[in-house]
Amino acid sequence: MVGYPLSMLASLLVLSTMVTTISVDRGAYSITAEAIGSGKPVVAIAGGPGFSGNAVWGIGFGARERCRTYLFNQLGTGSSKLKNPDGELASHVSLEGTVQDLEALRKRVGAKKWTVVGQSWGVIVALVYAATHPTAIDHLVLTSVPGIGAEGFVLGKNLDRIVPSDVMKTVLDLDLQTGLSEPEKIKMQVATLMPYYFIDAEMGKQTAERAPKDMFNPNVFIALRKNILNPSGYEDLISRLPKVFKSPVTMIQGHQDPCGSAMPFLLKEKFLPQAKVELLDSCGHFGWIEDRQMFFHAYLSALKVPLPPYLAHPDPDENPAWQRELEAMKKNGWPFGHGQ
Repeated sequence: MVGYPLSMLASLLVLSTMVTTISVDRGAYSITAEAIGSGKPVVAIAGGPGFSGNAVWGIGFGARERCRTYLFNQLGTGSSKLKNPDGELASHVSLEGTVQDLEALRKRVGAKKWTVVGQSWGVIVALVYAATHPTAIDHLVLTSVPGIGAEGFVLGKNLDRIVPSDVMKTVLDLDLQTGLSEPEKIKMQVATLMPYYFIDAEMGKQTAERAPKDMFNPNVFIALRKNILNPSGYEDLISRLPKVFKSPVTMIQGHQDPCGSAMPFLLKEKFLPQAKVELLDSCGHFGWIEDRQMFFHAYLSALKVPLPPYLAHPDPDENPAWQRELEAMKKNGWPFGHGQ
């Protein structure tokens, strides 16, 4: 490597962490995941429902020196698709099927056990997976924890308070647009509301503008929305968690998450008594973007892996590795391209 300037070496190191696509044949469809980093095996499940693994890219990127993270693409998202392009997606998308797909991915990558990270809707998927495959998980990490059942209405009430009235009117007016299909309406509504899941809506707008255009599939949302506020299809399963799931649990929540900062504590009380809860002081729904240093300190410390150099010093201004990490973030685009 003699003759390479340090800046080029740094770029090569960043490039070496980029994704490798893993594919799993599931009969009528195939499931994919993008793998990033090296080390402890982790699967990250994005929210929505309907967001691809690209939505949690930043979680894999921030842990790339310590974890090999598989960014799971639920059927209908990313490159996880039906083999028959004319097939009906809704007939193949289900919560149970998603959990089975996760287990098939674990076997495909050869992980005896792995850490499961669920974000937002991905928390529900992770809980059902933990209830059905408890011995496959060495640590359960839940972030942006939503309410379950009636608790989920907290999100709507908080959004009513947070979202400006003219923006909320735009969201409601979309339902009356006769020239739009239901998937088109949902996609536009999600895009309109997303910035207000951040504590700083302007930061949310900038992040959303830089997001991959195909990151959300409203048809997946439509197929699974019955599960969002109605836990009848999975509550019996997750009620088994106190008896069957004994591995460590860490929940990371923003104080200003519109889902409510109390949600991890309610989940702990009901289903996961062993859980430890970490609250991020000034943060909404996307901790790894909004409060990167505190999020990854909590996350990687919980996994008991050595902290990467950019987290080793508490003061970023006195840590050259933090500045190098900021540069790497900017080079790798979404969700960091806004230059935080």
